[in-house]
Amino acid sequence: MAMESKDKAKIPSLKEEFERRNLNTKSLMSVIKYSLNGIYEYAKEGKSFILYSFCAILEIILGFIFNINGLEWILIICMLGIILAIELLNTAVERACDAITLEYNESIKVAKDCGSGATFIIFIVMLILNIIIFYPKIIALF
Repeated sequence: MAMESKDKAKIPSLKEEFERRNLNTKSLMSVIKYSLNGIYEYAKEGKSFILYSFCAILEIILGFIFNINGLEWILIICMLGIILAIELLNTAVERACDAITLEYNESIKVAKDCGSGATFIIFIVMLILNIIIFYPKIIALF
């Protein structure tokens, strides 16, 4: 049996990690405050916020109407979370680019277009997922 090396780092406890990172109730509340502020800023200014909000409400209503199963709820909730997260990241990219310059710049255009493309891709995936979940249920009505 080999002896453990004295150079091997000790794995810190959770309490030690909280202390090292200065995580306490006040700092955690600050993290939550900044996160909610980011969502608020997106909701206030985001061009697609109304579209995604409408889609989310529609999905939830349809979910209750068609009594979708647990897995379908999980997929819808995950997709709503993913699209919101990607939209927030896209908004962050756009704001950061605008902070650099408002003048036309090809690299900034590409960065903004890629962010928009990421949002569009996940929107298409969400649309396909909704068709897979709700189309058979809607067709069964007729």
